[in-house]
Amino acid sequence: MVNFIKRDGNDLFKNRFFRFIFKNKKFVFTLRILVAFLFFYAIFMGFYNPSKENIFTTALFWGIFWPLFIVTTLPTFGRIFCGICPHGFLGRYITKIGLKKSMPKWMQNRFIGVMLLFLGWWGVYYIFPGVYRTPLGTATLFLVMTIVAFTIYYLYKDMSYCKYICPIGTALRGYSKLSFTQFRSYNKACSECKTFDCAKSCPYGLSPFNFNKKSSMNDCTLCMECSHSCEAIGFKFVKPGNAIYQKFKTLKAEVWVFILILAAIPISMAFHHGLGRSNIGDQMIWVKTAEFFKGFINFGSIDPIGLFAFLYATLFTVASAVIGMWIASKILKKDFNTVFYTLGYAFAPLFILASMAHALEFFFTSNSARIVEGFAWGFGMDVDVDPLAKRGDKWLMFFHMFRWIAVIWAFYILYKRMAYIDAPKKRKILAYPFASLLIIFFIGVNLYRNYVIDTYGRKAHHRGGMHNSRSVGMVPGQNIEIPKIKVSIKDIVWFTDRLPVKNPKASMKSMGHRRGNLYLKKLYLVSGTLQQPACVANVKGTFYTVDSNNSLKRVKPKYNGCATVELKMSENGYYKAYYLQKEKRYIRIAKYEYKHFRHGSNRESLNKLKPETVTEIPFDIIRLKSKDEKPYYREQSGDKITFKVVKDGKPIKGAEVTITTELGWQKHLVTGSDGTVSFRHIKDHFDNGKRVNRYFRENYIIAAYYKSSDGREYVITQTSQFMPSRSEYQSKGYALIIAIILLIALVGGVAIYRYRTHKPFKEVILDE
Repeated sequence: MVNFIKRDGNDLFKNRFFRFIFKNKKFVFTLRILVAFLFFYAIFMGFYNPSKENIFTTALFWGIFWPLFIVTTLPTFGRIFCGICPHGFLGRYITKIGLKKSMPKWMQNRFIGVMLLFLGWWGVYYIFPGVYRTPLGTATLFLVMTIVAFTIYYLYKDMSYCKYICPIGTALRGYSKLSFTQFRSYNKACSECKTFDCAKSCPYGLSPFNFNKKSSMNDCTLCMECSHSCEAIGFKFVKPGNAIYQKFKTLKAEVWVFILILAAIPISMAFHHGLGRSNIGDQMIWVKTAEFFKGFINFGSIDPIGLFAFLYATLFTVASAVIGMWIASKILKKDFNTVFYTLGYAFAPLFILASMAHALEFFFTSNSARIVEGFAWGFGMDVDVDPLAKRGDKWLMFFHMFRWIAVIWAFYILYKRMAYIDAPKKRKILAYPFASLLIIFFIGVNLYRNYVIDTYGRKAHHRGGMHNSRSVGMVPGQNIEIPKIKVSIKDIVWFTDRLPVKNPKASMKSMGHRRGNLYLKKLYLVSGTLQQPACVANVKGTFYTVDSNNSLKRVKPKYNGCATVELKMSENGYYKAYYLQKEKRYIRIAKYEYKHFRHGSNRESLNKLKPETVTEIPFDIIRLKSKDEKPYYREQSGDKITFKVVKDGKPIKGAEVTITTELGWQKHLVTGSDGTVSFRHIKDHFDNGKRVNRYFRENYIIAAYYKSSDGREYVITQTSQFMPSRSEYQSKGYALIIAIILLIALVGGVAIYRYRTHKPFKEVILDE
């Protein structure tokens, strides 16, 4: 035992602040008591008040313990959560009075804890998504874990629960190797030691004086008991990930926890919560598989989409790791297990940094307020606070860099650990990309998710109030039922040239007709959705038409089952219809624009055509022509479209613009200082059967919303349509070509490898 030692500069115990936090027995004990109190109080409240009103239980467990505290401390200070964990804290006292038996061999299996975490925690999360979101479900989970933990502490010695059964024990042990702190003993003092107080004080039966020699802290939970017993123990700053670069005795369960947790959290969430919630989510393989099985299996309370997203994520992740390492082992001519478990530690940063980014961003945009309000409720106070940041704040993009830092770090760890494989340099270089196949898969999933969200947007979330009621009317003199709808001031309305009818097959489109030199087009004011529009029953606004000279004229609509106005067009130009409804604090506008021209007209006069706003309309949206746009241009999938939002004729910055297509895809944008937004029409996703129909048109609504400084709200909607482009299948064609090339290269590579290692007809010498 050493009572005093001169500490190194990188020893945290040299600093008064850190020394107080980690080595002051009274402070550490008080902190553990406080954490234990909160832990059991949250469980109690989960049973006492299991209603949604109880926001304290979920805020503590899913706001602080996980993911914020555990995820953010692991790659920094390591397993400090274990040091204050209520299970471990109380378990030490339970073990002292317990039976102190040796745990049976079959239970000394770290995969028990790993699978409890993988299936019992995350599997249940995806398959029964509502279970852990309620106070009762959360309290039940942690109460069961507590009973199991205390029972095992009482029966067995050496804190065996923490080593083998704890769901996060092995995970924290593995991920803590990425931290920039490490317990290290002062070798000179330890070499003269004869009492071994550090080992005697360790409740886990470890020998801290051997940590330096083994380049590993083993199952150390940073309980700090050894540092209290002897001053020769230091808690030192080291290079981030220093432990994982060293040569140490590998643990199979650690490598598998890196792979399975990567599958369960970042990959499964990218599948289910990212791609699955995009506007093409129903095209994903796990969604289609779920729909297939739903045809003959009653899943009940099970979420089949979450189930198959979890299964596919696991399958693809495990396959990427195993196949890549298997090919690498063949190239290196080494045993698969040696290669897999030596290089598999490179996968450690992928989950922890990606989750750290999500945890921190979520903390600033939501969780901070949730935690404060939850704790206030738990102790009888009513507090309402705003989050520290809003989604879309530019500085939050900093956290998005974490997953790419994780990728770079993973490649670097793989490079460093490749040194422990005894093989020629050329073979290592050739094996490296195959060994990193899981890292490449992780990159691909993130890039594809970003591409899908940016291109197709997230599924629609409707703004505004609920529609009050629907009814059905009749077209006078015709046996056609027309759906009608009453709208509130905040429900969007728009013009359509197709009369809504109850039977879609009887839908009547206004193709336009001629009356002398006039070309006439009927327009109907509707609301609802593009898929199921209904005529507005409570029309309170004013209708206007605008001719090719941009002259505004107030018109009186006709009510033949639906509020109808008629555009009368004679000359080439843009013709418009407006519906304007003004309330005290809200202005709602619907707009329809039609470009009319005669074939054979003077091309120069057509080129001069451009859309304009109308001074009498307070809020407007205008599609801007591109420089090379032809007079007969029609919007096509893949085209870049630009709109400008203006108020009183001037561009507006900060207007929210939403584009919603007939098939339900949606994209949200915000205007810049010039009042414009740009987007591309989605490609490759027309309904089957319509992709090859060049005459198919898909309608879309563009809605602009703006709240002025005086509190008045403006909203305008305009409808348009686009058609399939000729290059509709280019991306799939390229993908098919690339897939064929890769397949040929893979088969060719395997064939060449087999030929070089197993040459036929080679001479064989037998001992006779």
